[in-house]
Amino acid sequence: MSAHHLLFRVYRPIIIVFTAILLTSDLVVTTLVVVGTGHIGFSMWIVLAGYAAKYWLLVVGIMLVVMQLRQFVANGGTRHEFLAGAAVFGLIVTAGFAAVVTIGHGVESMVLGAGDWRGDGYPTLPLDGMLGQFGQLFPESLAYLMSGAMIAAGFYRWRPLIGLVVMVGGAIPAAVADGLLGVDEFGHVAARLPYPVALALSLAATALVGLALRRAISDVPIKRTAG
Repeated sequence: MSAHHLLFRVYRPIIIVFTAILLTSDLVVTTLVVVGTGHIGFSMWIVLAGYAAKYWLLVVGIMLVVMQLRQFVANGGTRHEFLAGAAVFGLIVTAGFAAVVTIGHGVESMVLGAGDWRGDGYPTLPLDGMLGQFGQLFPESLAYLMSGAMIAAGFYRWRPLIGLVVMVGGAIPAAVADGLLGVDEFGHVAARLPYPVALALSLAATALVGLALRRAISDVPIKRTAG
């Protein structure tokens, strides 16, 4: 079985539970705010799902290196096969979460608008604005996944002091994406650079760290667990 199939087998139940928790939390908290104030002036979905998803992807990036890499190689796979499978898995999962956050914001906007519960400042998201928001969220999600994997690789391969240096470099994709493409709960974009420039800079940072990650783990010794 290919690496990406194995990764989806491992993470599918986790993704389902995580998404269900986000949906339930958003429904409960948004209902409480609307009942208490009569309106809501920001996107609760972006607060809960938008922020939670990217930090969850950061953790997934860490786990791919410190857990799944060892398991895959120990069972006869190669590092190259794992990297290829992890790339496919990462692209699909980050695109999926970016789509979920975008669609969820669109549904939230529609429901609040239908009930006249949108307050001043709420970032409405019409259908024709969804592609733009997905274009902000997808590279940001990808950057967080890559940062998590690179940070983990630094500590997995080298001594702690070197790992700390690598951690700083590994955090660059997430920091660049947040600074240039991040969208807050009011729909404001973090930086006002033209989108093509912001996108190019974010993808370049992610790609460079991706190359460093490939180099770092292409021949890394696989650590055995105790016992």
